[in-house]
Amino acid sequence: MKSYKENWKKLIGIGVVALAALLVLIGIGMIYHEKVKKDARVEKKDRTDYQYHVAIISENPTDSFWKKIYQGAKDAGKGDQILIENFGETLSGEYSTEELMEMAIAAKVDGIIVQVSDEEAVSAQIDKAEEQNIPVITIRSDAPASKRVSFVSGNDYAIGEMYGNQINNIAQKKAEEEDRKIRVTVLLNSEERNAAPNVIFTAISETTASIASKIELTSKVIDNTGMFESEENVRDLILDTSYPDIIVCMSAVDTSSAIQCVVDYNKVGQTSIIGYYAQKDTLEGIQKGIVESSVLINPTEWGKTAEQGMNEYLKKRHISEYLTVSPELITADNIKKYTE
Repeated sequence: MKSYKENWKKLIGIGVVALAALLVLIGIGMIYHEKVKKDARVEKKDRTDYQYHVAIISENPTDSFWKKIYQGAKDAGKGDQILIENFGETLSGEYSTEELMEMAIAAKVDGIIVQVSDEEAVSAQIDKAEEQNIPVITIRSDAPASKRVSFVSGNDYAIGEMYGNQINNIAQKKAEEEDRKIRVTVLLNSEERNAAPNVIFTAISETTASIASKIELTSKVIDNTGMFESEENVRDLILDTSYPDIIVCMSAVDTSSAIQCVVDYNKVGQTSIIGYYAQKDTLEGIQKGIVESSVLINPTEWGKTAEQGMNEYLKKRHISEYLTVSPELITADNIKKYTE
């Protein structure tokens, strides 16, 4: 009997804690809702009033790349009377994507744009939002089994073609100097949750088919969860006796690692780098001839495309299931556009 009572007390205790946690999340969501309404009144003199309130959510809302995505969405939203809020940016403490979505739903936003972290957990929140008539668009990473209305991604095949064309140009020149096949290694993102790397690599293979006899094309999945892990993996490649003549990077972290390793181990001119994104060290690398070129999915265009999709859905209740953002190529010829 005593054991039964103790178990019952434990169950009640767990229930109370769970309820309290839920109430806290709902409370924070409602506070957010009131804050946004207050901010709207304060800013009303500086902009036209908004018709919709849309939360844009990432597990790391203060990340510089993400903030550019947010800015692109926010600027586009002004013309459509949509207030885009970088949800969670002003909260003290860290919250998961799932928790931020819970708050956004409680705040009764009109729509949610979310970068998926934990697919299973976020999918449950997406479906919950849909039940409350809150449309959700996923961006950069997807939850295809959920009830999201659309997914905004880079045009993966076009990205692969862009990489492939760069490989063609570099490999042709190197092949004239070397009496062997040119070694090309494509670094695949270990954190990628979708099929993007496979599509990109397929496009690279198809685009370089015309010089297949001149190159040795391989891919390598490396741990790029952090700068240290990425640099360790890239260093091992560079120090191998059969080091790559061309390294193709699909993340900003791997690009930085490749630049550092090529410089540290005196491989400048021997190993060519095709990078990703437009961070400072990559742009400087292009200017110094360390990096041949870099593929960029403009983050502001990513945000703009997501906002345009949400605007269409909110006003017309239909949208394409997949929206894509075209890549850009940064080279020594056009780098001023990205450094000014």
